[in-house]
Amino acid sequence: MTSLSLGMALAAAAPAAAQEAAQAAAGPNLAPGTVVYDSEGAEIGPVSSEVGDNIVVMLGDKPVTLPKNAFGQSDKGPAITITRAQLTAAVDQAAAQTAAALDAAIQPGADILGANGSAVVGKVKLVEADGIVVATSSGDVKMPRHAFFLSPKGLATSFTAEQFAAAVAEATAPAAASEAVADADTETPDRSAN
Repeated sequence: MTSLSLGMALAAAAPAAAQEAAQAAAGPNLAPGTVVYDSEGAEIGPVSSEVGDNIVVMLGDKPVTLPKNAFGQSDKGPAITITRAQLTAAVDQAAAQTAAALDAAIQPGADILGANGSAVVGKVKLVEADGIVVATSSGDVKMPRHAFFLSPKGLATSFTAEQFAAAVAEATAPAAASEAVADADTETPDRSAN
């Protein structure tokens, strides 16, 4: 009877072991909201989203994109193989390198591409502390620095060419209207002298 009970216990445990093995093969739970830990068990932050083969994890207020294969399973939950301090240092270093490359690209005369990278929407005319003046066929427009990024094709704006053209038209319309009013005022004869 002992062998029968032992055999039944093994048979009963087999589905649970198979389920655990299947979960381990599938990888850790990386659903949005799941907390991710570092190699020392410290909390990094929750999973924000899944983008293709990458997982976006919130590190404080910064979204950090990591490949799915960077995650393992710890006793606490999904974990990465480096510490929170190492991840923070890597994110800060990457941000500094990106900012330096963007600063180098934002130079007078540089072409600015639309978000999809297929059309030149303007040229950098002037770099100021509070924004970038962009020369366009419709006139100059000042844009905040955060509206620019480096694409694989070069300096780009976060607008498509169509969105950019519409925004420039909207931004330059009040200036054109003000100029028209000023012109009309200078052309109207002074009738009070009669």
